[in-house]
Order: sequence, then structure tokens, then C-alpha cells
Amino acid sequence: MKKCSKCNLLHNTTRKSCPLCFEILEDLDGKDFQGPDYPRPVPEPSSYNVLLRIIAFLSVIAVFVSALVNALTYSKTKTLWSLIVVLGVVYFWVLLRSTFKAKVNVGLKLVIQMLMLSSLVVGIDAVSGFSRWSLNYVVPFLSMASLLAIIAVLLGKVKFAEYLLYLLAAVILGFIPFILWLVNLIDVLWPSLAAASLSFATIIGMIVFADKETKEELKKRFHI
Repeated sequence: MKKCSKCNLLHNTTRKSCPLCFEILEDLDGKDFQGPDYPRPVPEPSSYNVLLRIIAFLSVIAVFVSALVNALTYSKTKTLWSLIVVLGVVYFWVLLRSTFKAKVNVGLKLVIQMLMLSSLVVGIDAVSGFSRWSLNYVVPFLSMASLLAIIAVLLGKVKFAEYLLYLLAAVILGFIPFILWLVNLIDVLWPSLAAASLSFATIIGMIVFADKETKEELKKRFHI
């Protein structure tokens, strides 16, 4: 403990001078500064972490069992149906992480969901004989759904610049089905054409209705 002879106050501090008058403090007992003794926080077990571990364990078991059964029955089925289980488990974990990670931008979540769902349905299509229903119908409609969802978010009170990259990513993904049709990987034209038309209309809308801040952001992103 230290004392200021001028202020006549006691100070439990490591300072050599009084914080009020800057007078040199007198050391009364020669002991070092002793802060308050706070109890150490005891971490409580998180039920959320325990639940995640249980789900992870069940996911591994599901993948292992399906792969084992598929391997044992492959001579009869001649299909790798266990890949559907693997893709489903991967999609579930991506969905879980992107949904509960609050700091992730909603636009990024939508783009990730579109990519993962597209991969899942294409994988299911490939395993079940690849009749191209996934590329003909599901992927174009998923791209349109993700693009419309991002546009709906933008209609709310959000900063356009924060969603610009994700909107552009959704626009580019909307053109992919039409490109696949051009290279004869898709048989049905109208879903792909609809997705490409929506992406093109979105680009026109960005050019016509974009404010000054958005145009500056576009110039910055593309070094125009």
C-alpha cells in the first residue's frame, strides 16, 4: 500500500506518483500491488458441441455402412449408390455450418446452397443412370431460385455493395446451364434459356437501376 502525503490518500497501485497530484507516493508496507482475487471462470459443457459430435459420429457410421453394403452387393446392383449417401452427408454438414454461422453473408449462403444442391442432384442422377434430368431441369431452376432469393434480399434495407459479388456469382451460375446446352450436355432448352434470360435481365437491371455507389463498386471490382 502507498500513501500520498499531499492528498492524504491511500493507493493500492504500482505507480510511483499520485494519479491526482503527481506527488511521489510513500511506500507504507513494501508489498507489491495486490489486485482483487476474482474466481476463475469454470467452462460449462456445451450441449451444442456434444450434439455435433454425436451427429458427426452417426454421419461417419452412415457413410461407412453404406460403402460396405455397396461393396458387398456391387456384383448384383452394378451401381455405386453409396455415393448418394456420401453426397447427402456432405451437403448436410455444409447446410449445418452455413446456416448456423451467423456472420456469413446471406448471399454467400445462398450461392453455397445452390452449388451443393446442384452437386447433390447431379451425383444422384449420375448414380441412377444419368438420364440428365438434373442438368435439364433441377440445376437451371436452382440457379434461378438462388438469383431471385438474392434479389429479394436486396429489395430489403441492405447495402447493395455487400451483396454485389454474390449477385454476380449467381448471375454467372445462371448462364452455365445454357452453356451446357450449347455443348450438347443438356437436351431440354427452355429451362436453361429461362435461367440465362433471368441472368441477362439482372445484368441489365444492375446497369439501369444501380446507384453511384454501386457503379463505383463495379468499376473497382472489374478495374474498369
